[in-house]
Amino acid sequence: MEVTKYKIADFVIELRGDSIYMDESFDLFLCNNSEKTDMIINIEEKRPFFPEYLWNKGTKIGIFHVYKKKDSIIQFFPYQTHKGVKLVELKNDFHEVTYYLCDKMDSPFVKSIGHDVYVESMQGVIFNLFRETFFNMILFENAMSIHSASVIDEDKAVVFSASSGTGKSTQANMWNRVLGCEVLDGDVTVCREIDNKLYVYGLPWCGSSGQFVNKKVELGAIVFLKQAKENNARIPSLKEKIGYVFSSTFSETWDEEMANRRAKITENIIKKAKIIEYSCNMDESAVAILKEFLRNSEY
Repeated sequence: MEVTKYKIADFVIELRGDSIYMDESFDLFLCNNSEKTDMIINIEEKRPFFPEYLWNKGTKIGIFHVYKKKDSIIQFFPYQTHKGVKLVELKNDFHEVTYYLCDKMDSPFVKSIGHDVYVESMQGVIFNLFRETFFNMILFENAMSIHSASVIDEDKAVVFSASSGTGKSTQANMWNRVLGCEVLDGDVTVCREIDNKLYVYGLPWCGSSGQFVNKKVELGAIVFLKQAKENNARIPSLKEKIGYVFSSTFSETWDEEMANRRAKITENIIKKAKIIEYSCNMDESAVAILKEFLRNSEY
C-alpha cells in the first residue's frame, strides 16, 4: 500500500492510497514518513455495499445521509454513481476517514471519459471532502478554522474575517500592495494554541484567490470587517466577539460534543486574541488607519 504524509497546520496526515487523487497544492505540505501520524486518510477504489439505506434513510444533510454507529459516522451518497465518492466512514473523532470511490482507475467508465479527466475531477472531490473532515477533526485537538484572508505583518498575522463578498481579500491584498505584507492565505486559516500562544497557518484550501504559503505565524489580531463609506476601528463587546468568532468557522457542529468544543475554542480565542471590528472602504487609506489602531489601541 502506498503511504504518503502531509503536515498541515502542524497536524500530520497519513494518506493510505494512491496519491494521484491529491491536488498538487498538497505537494507543498509533504513531510517525512517517519513523523508521528495525527490523522489517517484511506482511499478505497471500490464501491461499498450499503443495504441499510433501503430501510433506514438516516439523517439527510444536503446530498448525503448520515448514520451514527457505535464507533463511527457514515456519510452515504445514494445518488452518486460516477466521478465521486459513494460512502465516507469517519472513525475516532474524525481522526481516521475512509473514502470509498464510485469507480476504479481501470474501470470501463474511467476508460470511456479518459484517465486525465477522471483524475482531475476526483482531485476536486477529495480536496473538498478532505477539507470538511480536517476542519472537523481539529475541533478535537483544540483548534478551529477561521474563514478569512490573512497577511504577515512584522512577523505577526493579521487575519481579516468577514462573510463572502465583504472585502477580506481586498483588504489583505491592499496590505500586500501598500506595506509589502506577504499573504498567508486568501480564504481560510487554522487557529490553534501552542505553548500558551495562538498561531495561524497557511492552508491548501485557499479558495478562488489561489494565495497561500505553508507557514506557521503567531496571531497578531483578528479583524472582523464591515463595509462602510468611512474607516472606523473599534474593540467590540464580549457578546459581539463571541458571535463573530463562533460564526466565522468552517468547522461544523454535527452533535452536542462538537458544538461544545467549538464554543470552548471560541472562548479561548476571545481570551487570548486581539479582536477588532473594522468598518472600512476600499481606499488604500484603510490600511494606515487600521495599522495605527492596532499599534496604539489598549487591549
